[in-house]
Amino acid sequence: MGAVENLLDDRLKDHQCEISVLVSLITYRDCLEQLGKMTKSLFSLNTHQVVFSAIKKLYEAGKPVDDVTLVSTIRSLGGEAVGVNERYVIDMIANSPRTHLTSFHEYLRNLQDLAARRDLRDAAEKTKAYAHDLSNGTADDAIAKATSLLGEIGTGNDADAVEHIVHSAISVFEEIARTQDEKLSGTYKVRGVTTGFVGLDAKLNEISPGDLVLIAARPSMGKTAFSQNVAAHIATNIVKPVLFESCEMKKEKITRRFMAAMGNVELNRLQTADLRPEDWQGLQQATMILEKAPIEMHDGDVTLFDIRRHARQTKKKHGAIGAIFVDYLQLIKTPNLPASVSENDRLTHVSNGLKAIAMEFDCPVFALSQLSRDVEKRPNKRPTLSDLRGSGALEQDADIILFLYRDEYYNQDKSKFLGLLEVNAAKVRDGAVGKTFLCSELEYSRFSNVASHQLESLENMGEAA
Repeated sequence: MGAVENLLDDRLKDHQCEISVLVSLITYRDCLEQLGKMTKSLFSLNTHQVVFSAIKKLYEAGKPVDDVTLVSTIRSLGGEAVGVNERYVIDMIANSPRTHLTSFHEYLRNLQDLAARRDLRDAAEKTKAYAHDLSNGTADDAIAKATSLLGEIGTGNDADAVEHIVHSAISVFEEIARTQDEKLSGTYKVRGVTTGFVGLDAKLNEISPGDLVLIAARPSMGKTAFSQNVAAHIATNIVKPVLFESCEMKKEKITRRFMAAMGNVELNRLQTADLRPEDWQGLQQATMILEKAPIEMHDGDVTLFDIRRHARQTKKKHGAIGAIFVDYLQLIKTPNLPASVSENDRLTHVSNGLKAIAMEFDCPVFALSQLSRDVEKRPNKRPTLSDLRGSGALEQDADIILFLYRDEYYNQDKSKFLGLLEVNAAKVRDGAVGKTFLCSELEYSRFSNVASHQLESLENMGEAA
């Protein structure tokens, strides 16, 4: 069968499906309850669109839907019904085989799928036009427009519908009961992700899918090491795929830090290749762990569109995505914004975009952030929310904000917190704010848990600082 015959056959199937849906709406009143999920664009024939409009008009007016009222209503539609063959409508109702009520939802889903495919074909034609139009922006602009077109296509299924809050309340009730049962039986698995740091996780609880987590600090506090530790924990202990976007360092440099932390090899010896015999065993162990770890990496310049593209690649490769890390957000490129846009507006755009990515891929996004130099002008250099550099949107969009601070960096031997990283959970949408501490092992590019018997006293000291 040739291409033309295939096309005709597909269109015939479209029309038959459309007739089945329309006749079901006329035959079964229960089907009319689905009208709110339907639009006339689901139908490819103008006549079928007019019939649908007439059915909807009758239903909304509270009138019965049958062949007599339908033809009368079609006539009342005026210009919209021009060219509609009344005999076709009457024959369609009379001669179409009656479908079972249970089959209607299958026909409707098929119709929604066919309509989405038509929209997809239209988007493909427009995308082709964008690709050939060299006078209207860069290739990135064309890709952004095409992506926007695809994002507008939907199947109109139940995921797009509103529902009463009681349905969510029942889901929450069932999830809580299920979680409690799993914890009591020892079979509980993390729904979102955790950091792997006991004191911090006690404050944050679980970090939920869709959360935007800001990890903010001045330079040399250990932002990258901290984020790598969390990424490694998610990938190896929780066994969820991770995407790590490094805007500042090359992949090899980032990987060297992963290997130092996992293999217990001092980072400086890795950088100089001055290894001891026992270091080789640690490197081999780290390589074996990383071989099995679902961590995908990208380095260099990146846009919000690139992060989405890399996330899709990661999800396609692993079947899911557990977390996205961006090091760091001020370096994200925004080529589609005017050159004259302020840094505040640019970072607002980036912040909004990262939160949207977290929601779209149903996973937390961890974004590292630099802080304002104003921190250095104060006697107490511990960061506060006002130090977030460039935009109030960062504070607004983030679900969790973590400030990292090493007191010994500023106060050296006089510090009361030698060898410690202070982590201040300054904003936690679903947990407790407050400070906790980790042991700094930056020579291995890592942090570790403080002994439980010391943690409480350190946290009390930290709150007083």
